[in-house]
Amino acid sequence: MSTSDRNRPRTLAEALRTWDDAALGRLLQQRPDLAMPIPADTSQLAARATTNASAARAINRLDEFGVDLLEALSALPEPVSLADLAAGADQPVDVVQPRVAELIDLALVWGTEDDLRLIRAVHELLGPTPAGLGPITTRHFGDLDQLIEDAGPEAREVLDKLTWGPPTGSVEKAERPVTIASARTPVERLLARGLVVPRDPNTVVLPRQIGLHLRGGRVLAATRPTPPPLDGKKVTASIVDHAAAGAALDLVRQVDRALEQLGIEPPPVLRTGGIGVRELRNLAGKIGADEPTTAAVLEIAYAAGLVAAVEVGTNEMWLPTSAYDDWLDLDLAHRWAQLVTAWFGGMRAIGLIGRRDSSGATAAARERLINALAPDLERLLAPEVRLLTLRALGEAPAGVAPAAQAVVTWVAWHRPRRGGQFRDELVEWASTEAALLGLTGLGAMARHARPLLTQEPTVDELAEAISPLVPEPVSEILLQADLTAVAPGPLVRAVQDELSAMADVESHGGAAVYRFSESSVRRAFDLGRTADQLHQWLAAHSRTPVPQPLTYLVDDVARRHGVLRLGTASTYLRCDDESVLTHLLSSSLPGVQFRRLAPTVVVSPSPPDIVLNRLREAGLAPLAETFDGVVHVSTAAARRGEPPRRRTSRDFADSTIELTTDQVKAVIEKVRAGDRLAADRPSDETPEPAAPAETIAVLTDAAESHTRTWISYVDHNGTASERVVEPTRVADGWLTAYDPTTNQPSTYALHRISTARPVD
Repeated sequence: MSTSDRNRPRTLAEALRTWDDAALGRLLQQRPDLAMPIPADTSQLAARATTNASAARAINRLDEFGVDLLEALSALPEPVSLADLAAGADQPVDVVQPRVAELIDLALVWGTEDDLRLIRAVHELLGPTPAGLGPITTRHFGDLDQLIEDAGPEAREVLDKLTWGPPTGSVEKAERPVTIASARTPVERLLARGLVVPRDPNTVVLPRQIGLHLRGGRVLAATRPTPPPLDGKKVTASIVDHAAAGAALDLVRQVDRALEQLGIEPPPVLRTGGIGVRELRNLAGKIGADEPTTAAVLEIAYAAGLVAAVEVGTNEMWLPTSAYDDWLDLDLAHRWAQLVTAWFGGMRAIGLIGRRDSSGATAAARERLINALAPDLERLLAPEVRLLTLRALGEAPAGVAPAAQAVVTWVAWHRPRRGGQFRDELVEWASTEAALLGLTGLGAMARHARPLLTQEPTVDELAEAISPLVPEPVSEILLQADLTAVAPGPLVRAVQDELSAMADVESHGGAAVYRFSESSVRRAFDLGRTADQLHQWLAAHSRTPVPQPLTYLVDDVARRHGVLRLGTASTYLRCDDESVLTHLLSSSLPGVQFRRLAPTVVVSPSPPDIVLNRLREAGLAPLAETFDGVVHVSTAAARRGEPPRRRTSRDFADSTIELTTDQVKAVIEKVRAGDRLAADRPSDETPEPAAPAETIAVLTDAAESHTRTWISYVDHNGTASERVVEPTRVADGWLTAYDPTTNQPSTYALHRISTARPVD
């Protein structure tokens, strides 16, 4: 055996032991699941890295070319050199080499450039037919070209169909053993020569050696070491920014209108969670948007914590939260930024709304429509695809709005093993939602959305990015003779609230249009405004004179408003003897008030049962009756407890773990200490527990000679551990020793030390 062979690592664990701290740090940063919990040593780290679950997480984050290289390594016979791998991928060595280094950094591949090896888990995850190649056969073929030529052209056509996979084909069951002399069909001629082998009586498979030979040494038909191009239409950056900013302001208005409407007419929470289709359609009509947009608006507001399911009596309703009031106090830029950050970090797949629940456990559940705000919209893949979609839009050439299919293909190249068709749908939904949020305009990414690509921006950073494109709020309107008012920009909140109380929004945009009508002016009077207040407010906030038709409209509605009066009363008393009611009004019953409406009728705001008890306590003999005058006989009311609050949302554990620099350093220190301990462990794998006197003698000698000692220790919880210490004192049933891993002295109970061995 040569020196190079002796120095070559034989396992992944041996390879990891040769890595420096920087390389181990990169591994832990890219595969943080390996650090939870902290591995005891490099052997345990390697064992954890080769589990199928951990390897699958690492492979799922690879791009298409990385997966192609893994498939090529899995298909080629070991040992695989870098040159062989480059030939199998049909790419230059200088293109393959840095990508192989990345795979080695991920501990999916180990070895040297002359002997690259996959970990076992990768072979299992890629399956028995990597790159569409069949299993390896032990048969020796000799001159394959001559063997294939002897089988005939028809047999070659069969081989061509199996070459690029799948490597299996169906055949009729043979009634007799096949030899070269007795073979009559093309498949029989291939079977006789071993060019295909039977898998079962009706299936043949192309051996891997034959497949690689027919492919000319290539493992894959084609590989793409770089992402596909993001081609599309030409756009102007300034127009993109302004179009996106306009969409951003529209979203803020839609969220405001939707939640304001929810506060007025809160819809009930469905038994299965979410908001009903009818209620969503009604809300869409009220805010002037289609149903998909309204659903997305509600979902974005829900992600931002602006709307929630609230118990109202015995029912549960969708209502704005207190955070909505705080949100209204922010300026437009910060309101938009808060919505964007909530959407960007959310896990809800909004595009699923209105679809059938294919993940349902029963047939009936699979037929159920998924509603907006439903608890079953969370998908772990959603935030990852959302980020990749924005990255695709951000990496498009300057002045280009990439085509939708180009974005889908770009994301698929970066995550080929994640999601499949659902991943592609998530890309389309993310693009639509980005346009609604004002992150894109005309299909291209706006400049104020780029902070999302570089880091996790704060609300202030996003607000600062869009602020130059947000117009300053105005406090004046333009009144017109056709009973409309034009807002020449976003209105100051107080002005908007007052105008919305007396006029209906007719159109949105940079200049919103409000229309006055009898019903809208009556609404203002219902809210407590007077005609004089409306006239004064309109004159103070209009750049143009108040039109005469609007003045007449306000005065005309004011004359007819309040002719009928309506009030509330919980209880009425009627009596043909007016003197009884007069005496009752002059008396003072505790906790009860009365008001006379007619000589024989009085009313009270107190509930009937309280009034009835107070009258009986006063010595009167009242009789209760129903609304239609029928005598009411009451029984003892059955008491009921409050119904338990029903959960309307689910929590998904975040699968992404990020380690800090200090955490990585701590893990590496623990692993290195474990390696030192393993190196100092006695040569016998499982030392037998020694007699207490022998153990004490070994420790006493070590303390006198200052010798490092390996001990097996059981703590008070019964957990056994091993460590190497430097004994300094043995007395009174305790060992005092210096522990190199903690850089400080420690004490150990002698009766808990089962074995002690000096370390050479």
